[in-house]
Amino acid sequence: MKLKVKIISSKDNYIKYKKQLESAGFIISDDADIVFKEVDMVQDTFIGLLEDQYEVIHYSKILYFEAFGHDIFLRTIDKEYKIKEKLYEIETILYEKNFIRINKSQIINKYGIKTIIPSFNSRINLVMKNDDILYVTRVYSSRFKEFIGFK
Repeated sequence: MKLKVKIISSKDNYIKYKKQLESAGFIISDDADIVFKEVDMVQDTFIGLLEDQYEVIHYSKILYFEAFGHDIFLRTIDKEYKIKEKLYEIETILYEKNFIRINKSQIINKYGIKTIIPSFNSRINLVMKNDDILYVTRVYSSRFKEFIGFK
């Protein structure tokens, strides 16, 4: 059985890595569970599908990511895009870039928050800049508080 691998690298190195991995027996695929990421690769955009067209979305425009079943969506102030990346890949890509997971199915941009409202049972309600209301669950609340600077 051949393993599927997704490559995240600069355009210049992508072909080189693809040839090396394919010659080693790997299958290159965007829906792979294994990600090969170039160490010094700086990615600052995602590619999103909106009404049969792909658009490039810069990190600064992203409010949050949300999973519905196997589909992952990226939300901006006024649009919702379908993207190929999985939540765990997004978490890896955006590590230390002002994004944090707030529950099992959502990752938010710290700068996309409009209002933070403490709730009962260690939960936190977030009103995003597009007025969507998201919930930080108890499991993620202490990490979120530390991330936001409450602790």
